Amino acid sequence: MFKLSQALILSICLAGCNQVSSQNSSQTQPSKEENKAQPLAAAPANKELHSPGVKAEKLPQPILDKVSAEDIKQLHSQLKALTQDVTCDTTMQCQVEAVGSRACGGPSSYIVYSNKSADSEAVKKLASKITHYESSYNAQNRLVSICQHLTRPSAQCVENKCVKLTNTSQETF
Repeated sequence: MFKLSQALILSICLAGCNQVSSQNSSQTQPSKEENKAQPLAAAPANKELHSPGVKAEKLPQPILDKVSAEDIKQLHSQLKALTQDVTCDTTMQCQVEAVGSRACGGPSSYIVYSNKSADSEAVKKLASKITHYESSYNAQNRLVSICQHLTRPSAQCVENKCVKLTNTSQETF
């Protein structure tokens, strides 16, 4: 049944392509004035697709000049100081954040912290900065690393402390 539906969809797509190519060959080339008018006509349709409440994804930042291992070490120390208090009352206060960048891709580690004692926005901002610095450092020094994907761990409040739970993640990739 599945193969039959795939074959049907493929034949419909190919038939549609055939009609488009025959229509294109029968049409004449539009003048330069018509080409200029087309983007203006398409603009209102594009506005309908974008809603004002949706934030755009941030573009990657350019590679930083001369990032040293000492800079990265200092940022890691700041993050450790910011997240050292892992006391919690509920599991909802335990958060996990990806930190760093492996040369082969993906984060170099995950940090578990409590949003009861640490500001989540500050932790995310610092983790993002570390990731950017490590990515730049890796590119500048042409580093290679193991191409192993780290699975995002879970966190749980156990005896009023946030702890990392490995091999129990709901997010595999």
